[in-house]
Amino acid sequence: MVKPARTRRVRDWFRKLITFWTLIAVVSAGALLVFADVGEDVAERSTTQLDNAVSAWIVSHQNPLIYKIALVATWIGSPAVMVLIAIAAGVWFYGRSGGSKAGVMVAAPAVGGLLSGTIKVFYGRARPAGAALLNEHTYSFPSGHAATSAAVMVSLCYVLARERMISWPTAIVIGGGVPLIVGLTRLYLNVHWFTDVIGGWTVGLFVAAISAALYERLRQSAPPEAEVAA
Repeated sequence: MVKPARTRRVRDWFRKLITFWTLIAVVSAGALLVFADVGEDVAERSTTQLDNAVSAWIVSHQNPLIYKIALVATWIGSPAVMVLIAIAAGVWFYGRSGGSKAGVMVAAPAVGGLLSGTIKVFYGRARPAGAALLNEHTYSFPSGHAATSAAVMVSLCYVLARERMISWPTAIVIGGGVPLIVGLTRLYLNVHWFTDVIGGWTVGLFVAAISAALYERLRQSAPPEAEVAA
């Protein structure tokens, strides 16, 4: 039978191990690994069969009403709208609690958009046929919509949950649900390949993890009074 003192030591050890920094490290490493794997397959064009199959299935199941709904949803999840949401959230957060932590919300979309745009040029991947109908002329991999929405929403929900403005279950639902829907609309509209969206999500998740790390650093360095006010 394990003694109470030993049980407490084990419990304390796990508490020290499982911290927000641990979560950030695991998420960022996982996002990098998945992106590296998908990116390598895309570069070698070994995902072509899968991407074509997914695209063909979606196109064969498109519905005019759902297509219009997807257009609205994809506009809401566009990088431009996500940037506005991040700026508005940053201004609101600064006005409510002050401090430089609000910059985390504003920086996420800029970094996410810059990363995805740079990677697009590197891969130079052509888009599916549906992109021409919506005048989507940039390169395809990774999806900028998926990357930016993930970067913004995950960063925003993480900060709001850490500041106890929303619950963690709410943060998980919103932070994960919005990028998921945005990515699926890109597939439904046939403007991105399946692996484009996967790549975009991982880029956005990596940016969100870096934003969370910056937030934690700012939180640790904040004066006690600022922490109480927050």
